[in-house]
Amino acid sequence: MSARPVSPVRRMRNSRLYPLLLLFALLLSCAEGEVYYRFQHIDKGRWYHDSTMQFHMDSLKLQAGERYDFSIEISTNGAYPYRDVWMQVTHNLTDTLLQNDTLHFRIADDYGRWLGNGLGGLNQLSQPLFRSLPLDTASRYVIKLRQVMDADPLSGIEKIGIKVTIHQPE
Repeated sequence: MSARPVSPVRRMRNSRLYPLLLLFALLLSCAEGEVYYRFQHIDKGRWYHDSTMQFHMDSLKLQAGERYDFSIEISTNGAYPYRDVWMQVTHNLTDTLLQNDTLHFRIADDYGRWLGNGLGGLNQLSQPLFRSLPLDTASRYVIKLRQVMDADPLSGIEKIGIKVTIHQPE
């Protein structure tokens, strides 16, 4: 019994199908455990002091008894002139009253190499905010982000976001 040769047309169809299946599997695996993932675009990549990015998280997606990890996601372009960013984070995640924290977000190492992942001049980086935080399923949560750098506007920030995932114990 001899094997039949695969036709060039069929081989071409298969070669197109495999990358699509791989991409689909990758996208599904990235969303595992995500409860909330939102970005806000910064107009023309220029973030002003008075531009506060607000994120409202509905607790209906939360599960009672679970703990959650929070991270701030930032996307910069090649015009970003600094290796870090300072921002004010206002939230009601740990209390019913709004609390302010200042976050130092390192974007490049001491040699100027961008941290995180990038493609085509854009770089995205994730900064942990809270780990293993219990949340009330009957509350409405808000997170506000505002840049507090000396530069106004702060150029090179394309978008900023919040990602919430179910905590996975190590």
